[in-house]
Amino acid sequence: MTHASRGTRATKRGLAERGPEPYGGLLRDHDRVYGLRDVRRACDLTQQQLAGHMGVNQKRVCEIELADIDRTQVSTLKRYVEGLGGTLHVSIALPGNEPIAIV
Repeated sequence: MTHASRGTRATKRGLAERGPEPYGGLLRDHDRVYGLRDVRRACDLTQQQLAGHMGVNQKRVCEIELADIDRTQVSTLKRYVEGLGGTLHVSIALPGNEPIAIV
């Protein structure tokens, strides 16, 4: 599956139409933060398919999805998101200031 076809499927599921922030509605829906597995499933990918896009095996994708997200390296999360066809954005929110994009 190509990035274009994943994008088409995301559009069909309404994920690409969530406003100016990519997948903003998916990440926070009724104040619920979704896990990586939820995001992968919403992109209509299996662990095996995502593993192929990432250049790892299915077991590694499973390990990433089950890991404590607070302990996941940014580089690992970046590869995972890129395997979904997305782009990882990291920002810092400081009191009284607008968020600052760092990645």
